[in-house]
Amino acid sequence: MKTMTDFPAPRMVQAGDVTFATYETGPKDGRPVLLLHGWPELAFSWSQIMPALAEAGYRAIAIDQKGFGQSAKPDDARLYGMDILTADFARLIEALGYDRILLCGHDWGGAMVWPMAYTYPALIEGVIGICTPHRKRAPAPPIEIYRTKFSPDHYIVTFQDLDAPDRVFGGHEERMFRFMFRGSPPRSVWPKLFPALYDQIGRFEEFKGFEDSQLIISPDVLKHFAETYAASGHRTPTHIYRNVDHNWRLTEGVDLTVHQPVLMFPAELDIMLPPESADQMPALCPDLTMHLLRDCGHWAMWEKPAEINRVMTTWLQQRFPA
Repeated sequence: MKTMTDFPAPRMVQAGDVTFATYETGPKDGRPVLLLHGWPELAFSWSQIMPALAEAGYRAIAIDQKGFGQSAKPDDARLYGMDILTADFARLIEALGYDRILLCGHDWGGAMVWPMAYTYPALIEGVIGICTPHRKRAPAPPIEIYRTKFSPDHYIVTFQDLDAPDRVFGGHEERMFRFMFRGSPPRSVWPKLFPALYDQIGRFEEFKGFEDSQLIISPDVLKHFAETYAASGHRTPTHIYRNVDHNWRLTEGVDLTVHQPVLMFPAELDIMLPPESADQMPALCPDLTMHLLRDCGHWAMWEKPAEINRVMTTWLQQRFPA
């Protein structure tokens, strides 16, 4: 998919109370791979990955997550808890006509693949995580940890204010995506950047912008993202952040082991989710393959698509032939 016009047109799929915009390519009888994006992204974030899956014989299915893009946007933060989101996905899999799928996610989508795998193991054949690791249960409510260990200005803390994202980003979408989609600094300077790095709102308000040459996405992709978020607003795409403590409470007493085969892509320069944050994964994922994306930041599908495609299709063909 070399241009915006090459991306599949959306098909609206009703899954219970939620209408999902789905974007599909590859053989209709190919083994399905469901692709889950994070924030602030869209199904289009998989545009560099889907053609390789299709060429390898898989049915690539990207969605706009609930609250994003052209999918349903209920404005009730409780509907974005992991218990409800995973139930949504289970209904979506059935609505798409599948008994089992392969699941791949990045960022918040990457956080969703792990509870989906251990909550609905009969539906999930295998799991691919990009950047976001599977981890043990935190020792305390995460918002408390972010506030006390890092800063009250940590963006996940400030996003608990329902109106903050629209107040800060609304009307400034092009500048927002220039702020988000830039390369990562070298690891040698990371210690100097904390804890101020977590103050996304404060840093954004001081951000003056970058030239196109410093972006890791093309200007037409930036325009698409900016226009889509300007139309949807920023409130429902960030409801997922308002369930961080709720999701933590859900895991009390739960066996978090993911028994399916797992392929994990940590990114060497992902300053928010560095490779060492995946150190707990061997204990939680007994059938684990790890591939480190060197010289790569958080936006891995844009920064290293060829490498991801090569490793992912090889792993899939070995473990789950199309």
